[in-house]
Amino acid sequence: MTNYKEIFNELTGESEFEFNATLKEIGTTVLQNSNEKDYIIVTLQFHLPDGDEVERTAICYASNYEKGIEIGKDYLCNLSFDEKGNPQIRMSHLTNAKRANLSDFEGLLQKKKQLIDEELVM
Repeated sequence: MTNYKEIFNELTGESEFEFNATLKEIGTTVLQNSNEKDYIIVTLQFHLPDGDEVERTAICYASNYEKGIEIGKDYLCNLSFDEKGNPQIRMSHLTNAKRANLSDFEGLLQKKKQLIDEELVM
């Protein structure tokens, strides 16, 4: 099952979603967007929020694919929506790793007072 994490894009003022997807295909044609940034089209496999497993295309910018990407690996993706409400998926070069979460560090630096060398520090 795919987990979607909502994030806030301060530049656009809109919500976006991060998720992991499996890279299934890598396009061979290098395209260029209106900002003259090179990208390729990739095909990703992931679960929609309703649980259906799908394959969908995404953009992978040169700054990501030049670092090396491999079919079969899971990559961090970003989902946003354009001004017409159409979904736009971008794949990064960052692979799916076991990320730390809040419970890993529960209690660490979350106290208002700590004893250090028997002295109370605030």
